[in-house]
Amino acid sequence: MPVNLLNKNFYKIKIVFFIILLFSTNNKLHCGGMVRDAETERFLYEISKPLFNVANLNYSSVDLYLFNDDAVNAFVACGQKIFVNTGLIMEFNSPSMLRGVLAHETGHIAGGHLARSDIALKKAQTPLIIGLLLGIGAAVAGDSDAAQGFLLGSQQIAKGMVAKYSRGQESAADQASFTYLENLGLSSKGMIDVLYGFADQEALSSKSQSIRVRSHPVSRQRIRSLEEKALNSPFFNKEESEDILQRYKMIRAKLKGFLQKPDQIIKLFKDKNKEDNLYALSIALYRKALIDEAIETIDILIMKYPKNPWFYELKGQIYYESGKIDLSIEPYEEALKYSHKEPLIYVALATALLAISKKDETQRALMLLKKAIDLDPKNPQIYFQMAIAESRLGNIGKAELSTAERYFILGNLEKASFHAGRSKKYLALSSPLSLRADDIILDSENTKQWRRKCPI
Repeated sequence: MPVNLLNKNFYKIKIVFFIILLFSTNNKLHCGGMVRDAETERFLYEISKPLFNVANLNYSSVDLYLFNDDAVNAFVACGQKIFVNTGLIMEFNSPSMLRGVLAHETGHIAGGHLARSDIALKKAQTPLIIGLLLGIGAAVAGDSDAAQGFLLGSQQIAKGMVAKYSRGQESAADQASFTYLENLGLSSKGMIDVLYGFADQEALSSKSQSIRVRSHPVSRQRIRSLEEKALNSPFFNKEESEDILQRYKMIRAKLKGFLQKPDQIIKLFKDKNKEDNLYALSIALYRKALIDEAIETIDILIMKYPKNPWFYELKGQIYYESGKIDLSIEPYEEALKYSHKEPLIYVALATALLAISKKDETQRALMLLKKAIDLDPKNPQIYFQMAIAESRLGNIGKAELSTAERYFILGNLEKASFHAGRSKKYLALSSPLSLRADDIILDSENTKQWRRKCPI
């Protein structure tokens, strides 16, 4: 599977990929932890960035969140933040359908629709977003009891956390998304297919309708008006590239492997002649603790695509999470080499090196983490691992400062300020690091006011 190189602007989009895993190893956490996936993030970036550009949005200000929710939905909240459910990707077998939804939500942002939506939205969405983010933060911090309370407390209103738009706003977003796709020379057929799919649900009772239908009202008259334009477009029948189709198929297979029951995947994905089957199957076998079989399966893909970083990454993850730390290093190194400086793989390799608990490996891990921060400065997991490395090397002030940075990103401003204050006891007065600690203390106070309006 060919992998496109990213330019230096890749991480100007702050894609934050949050999946609340169904298969958490902690049985107390029914919603599990958090994961970011480099392969999926890169794909989302590549289909989203052109839309943001053509819509004249500052793409460094757009965040994209992916939640593990089987509801087929995507929506905008809190300004320029697009939320996509995993159910959307699992349901749509065409990347053009996903792109059509992203174009539509981009139209809502560019049109400023959220600011004019029903004020009740804020009351509905804020508790869940806060609950999810606090739960995620607690899970990352290792506080499973707190994470359980936050996540379960917010879970009941998850289905209602959507923006409610008027038919006029929906029509405007449709027209905008069509214009974006036309300007990019892309087909709008996927977008039309999505709209007709949701329009078919309008005759159902509200209990039987998808969340998206209830929050994004659809009318067939509106679709026919848009369809007439689309059919006259020279790009309507333009096909997706083989690269996009293949990568999207593999991403969907990965999600199925991680989010569906492993026994179901093993039963349904027996045909090893299909690459996406192999991908999902290797993950399902790993989740069933059939490590040797999982490695044998992913090795089939590695032999066929020896420069694909994501297969090496999965192999490293299988070894690492099964306790075979030494064996995880080589595949992670291969993944890093072929991913062309992917920060999440820097972190994965550094985490494995730290697990070896030797000074040389710790120093190398710290070097990798510093490179990751330059590329992905808003990833709290980097600071979590940095704190471990700095502490192990005896740099207590730097360890405390890294912990402060992590809590600041996670929104726990009290702990961020506390650890920043502690770091100053060990840092040279007026040094750059000490000044950064002062900034965190000050920003924590200022950010409290902003977070009351938008919790993320």
